[in-house]
Amino acid sequence: MNEANERICAAFDIGTNSVKLLVADLSGGVSVLHEETVVTRLGAGMLANNPRLWESPMHRTIEAVSAMAKTARDYGVDNRISTVGTAALREAANADEFKSRLWEACGLNVKVISGQEEARLSFMAVRLDPRWRHRVGLRVIDIGGGSTEIITGLTDRDQEPHRTSIPIGAVKLTERYMNADPPAVKELAAATAAVEGAFAGIELPAGKDYGLVGVGGTVTNLAAVSKGRFCTPDELHGLSLSHEQIEAELSKLVACTLEERKNVPGLDPRRADIIIAGAILLNYALGSVGCSTLEVSTRGLRWGVLYDSFLN
Repeated sequence: MNEANERICAAFDIGTNSVKLLVADLSGGVSVLHEETVVTRLGAGMLANNPRLWESPMHRTIEAVSAMAKTARDYGVDNRISTVGTAALREAANADEFKSRLWEACGLNVKVISGQEEARLSFMAVRLDPRWRHRVGLRVIDIGGGSTEIITGLTDRDQEPHRTSIPIGAVKLTERYMNADPPAVKELAAATAAVEGAFAGIELPAGKDYGLVGVGGTVTNLAAVSKGRFCTPDELHGLSLSHEQIEAELSKLVACTLEERKNVPGLDPRRADIIIAGAILLNYALGSVGCSTLEVSTRGLRWGVLYDSFLN
């Protein structure tokens, strides 16, 4: 076990679909020591549970986070760990039970953040990235399991970004509307209508030349699928993905069974059941912001948490 090092920090993102960990050394910049994603589907079945977290998803999430926390501490993190929870924990009536059990299991205190705060941190993850740090205007789309964030800001001014959090994500959309395998036409139509309704009335800043950046598993997986192979995060980071490519991949995916989707080159099999819903959300979001292309960031919310907690 490494000795504690005050410049080594960690950030956890406990989401509806997965748990993500980033461990970094902040001695003279940000040097990544470890990144890990575990799909635990914490929010599974919540819509049918009033909404409450089920025991199995809670148990596997706590087990996964506990193991990841040990990994972080083995790097010498000690107590410099920032942990946030998003949509599933925002909405679950028994979120306090989960937080208490996680604290008992591994000593991590989860801060459940609002949709607006999630949007702010996701934007920070892109705004402080060297690739986009000097871009005058940025618009960030973050599609999660339980919510979708769209954030717009000018990076060269001391100005608060415009943040919109839409309470629908890839897991929610899948559980609510997609039961057939492959999804039936009427299910796809209902899911698309639900997305249209969720976006209705959303007003976004206009009249600026904003560069569009997408974060989250839906974006990175569709980018890898467009390449037709497994890609490392570094290969995907900064890649351009067009609206036409997203529509083309969505058209192929909706015709596949779940087992066929698990074998699509580039697609993480653990995301095969929710990728169609995620692609519907991303496809509609691009249309709503009037952009034909977005750039891919593999550095999402956990990076914003790290920046905000330890570099601000």
